[in-house]
Amino acid sequence: MLGLALLAGVSVMVACGGGEEATEETPAVEEAAPVATEAEAWVAPEESKATANPFTADAASIEKGKGIFGQYCVSCHGADMKAEVPAGLAVKAANLIEKTPAQADGELHWKLLNGRGAMLKISTYGISDEDGWHLINYIRSMAPKA
Repeated sequence: MLGLALLAGVSVMVACGGGEEATEETPAVEEAAPVATEAEAWVAPEESKATANPFTADAASIEKGKGIFGQYCVSCHGADMKAEVPAGLAVKAANLIEKTPAQADGELHWKLLNGRGAMLKISTYGISDEDGWHLINYIRSMAPKA
C-alpha cells in the first residue's frame, strides 16, 4: 500500500515536471507505526484500575448509559453487547459481555477516553467524560448475574 502511494506521488511529480533526482542526502521514507491487531490484548495502564466510578449504578445512570450505547455503540457491539453483528455492517468489535467483567471501571473508562483503532475515543462523538461512567454502568447492568 505504501509502495503504491509512493509510486502515485512520483508519477504526479514527473507528470507535472517537478521533483528532484534522488541523492544520498534525500531522507528515507519512514514506515508507518504498526497498528494493533484484533488478536492483541488491549490493556489499560495499571494505575487506571484505581480510578473509581463516581456515579452509582442507579436507574437514572443506567438509563442514561443505555441511551448513549444505543446511539453510539450498538452498531458495532450489537444490542446484546456480544458483537454478533452481521458481516459487512460493522468492524469486529469486542464482546462486552465477555470482556468487561474482569476489568475495573477505571480501566474501561480509560479505554473509552483513549480509544483504539475503529473504536474512537468518546470525545470524538461528543460524549463527555461523565457520560462515559454512565455508559459503564449500563454495560455492567447487562452482564449476567453470578
